Amino acid sequence: MSDIFDLTRQSKVQKDEMELIEKQRHEFKFVKSERKVPGHTMFSYNINTGEIKVAPVEHCKDIDFVTLQPLSRDKIVIEKDCVYRQALNKKNFVKRLIREGIIAKKNGI
Repeated sequence: MSDIFDLTRQSKVQKDEMELIEKQRHEFKFVKSERKVPGHTMFSYNINTGEIKVAPVEHCKDIDFVTLQPLSRDKIVIEKDCVYRQALNKKNFVKRLIREGIIAKKNGI
């Protein structure tokens, strides 16, 4: 019963809860959009792990019956700490990242 009226303990608990909420919240900000270049593939580079992979695409499953076109465009599934670029192949993608200064140049490339 004394814990209910202990204001210092309550403020510490509230402060800890607020810190947890702030750590859990991560926001994405829109940087730019790109047109799909025919023949190119969208690659993603994870800055923390250094993993390069083809970016997952979410296709629209609904179509307009009059025009037989999708109702919305295909969307890239955005992941945390990833950089997305279009390139012809993986080697070309690495060259673009080096040119932009996102990754350091390696010997042997």
